Amino acid sequence: MKVSSSSNTQVLNLITQNKSQTDVMLEKINATRELSGKDGANLVVSDSLASQIATLSQGVQNANESIGMYQIADASVQAIQSGADKLNDLSVRFNNAALGTDQKAMLQKQFEDISNSMQDIVAQTTYNGQNLLSGNTGLDVSGLSDLSINDQEGIANFRENLSSLSSTISSQMNSASSSITSSLTAMTNLSSANAQISEKPLDQKIAEINSDQIKLSSSVLGQIHQNSMMQQNVSALLV
Repeated sequence: MKVSSSSNTQVLNLITQNKSQTDVMLEKINATRELSGKDGANLVVSDSLASQIATLSQGVQNANESIGMYQIADASVQAIQSGADKLNDLSVRFNNAALGTDQKAMLQKQFEDISNSMQDIVAQTTYNGQNLLSGNTGLDVSGLSDLSINDQEGIANFRENLSSLSSTISSQMNSASSSITSSLTAMTNLSSANAQISEKPLDQKIAEINSDQIKLSSSVLGQIHQNSMMQQNVSALLV
């Protein structure tokens, strides 16, 4: 007489069926993840983080463009400052009573040539078609056409305005650079958080499913083996 093994066959069938269902479920999860990049529970949070990262990225791009603009303006202002220093020297020399008419005329001609060159720099300092040293950008170089070789006070005031303008440009460049550094740090932190939110929870779920499946299979197969041994022992006794 032999004990039937139909119960073992049923258990094996159940394991196979369970494994098949689990595999299908995992395939669907993975397919969904490939399409969305994240599980539904964290989709809103992840999208919010991605939006913040995109905003910061655009801010970095804008700040870089601002730095480029201010660098162009700064180079032009430095050139104009050099010209203003030369105008001041000519004015001091011109107001020397010992100079003759011809000498003063020569100094006047140099003064006008340098002044015209400085005005050309102002007119040609542009960025994306916009004049940088006009009132539209807040970097205004004004009063240049009013300078006179006889007016040392006016030249001194003009030079002071240039120094103030140069300080403003430097401050704006430093501010933009600081903003870039801050934004890049924030983007790094947000990207790390987004990666954890979009990947870790679903990975854990899949790992847990696989772990449970292994435990179930091991437990049931162990029980089947034990039942088979018992069946063999009973069969031997009943021969």
